[in-house]
Amino acid sequence: MRPDLASYDRIIVAVSGGKDGTACLLALLEAGAPAERIELWHHELDGAGRSFMDWPSTGPYVAALARDFSLPLYRSWREGGFEREMLRDTAPTAPVVFETPDGVIRAGGQGPEGTRLRFPQISASLSVRWCSASLKVDVADRALRG
Repeated sequence: MRPDLASYDRIIVAVSGGKDGTACLLALLEAGAPAERIELWHHELDGAGRSFMDWPSTGPYVAALARDFSLPLYRSWREGGFEREMLRDTAPTAPVVFETPDGVIRAGGQGPEGTRLRFPQISASLSVRWCSASLKVDVADRALRG
């Protein structure tokens, strides 16, 4: 069974500047997804700050991809990004910021104080490889629910 791509109000494609998001976009277009319903979403690992984990070329590349396909691009990030979360000491996890057609929204950041002070482990488990969960999955979740 194939989904009726024309039945969706919006189709969100998460793009990191790598091959997976681009392949997903191309597959959707080839399958007949209405381009006017597709949105590209990019999560800034560095929290819209100085380059720490994101390649400096990633933001401009993702913007060019959106421009070349005439698609809207919305960015999201956790305030302070990877570096702030890695060095968090007696502070709540930072709020998430995301762009919408109506402007920028800030959500969260009122949780309990906690301390991380460590680099993420190399593991398939998101319970110890916290960077994907904290800087991508949770950011996307808050933006989708926002």
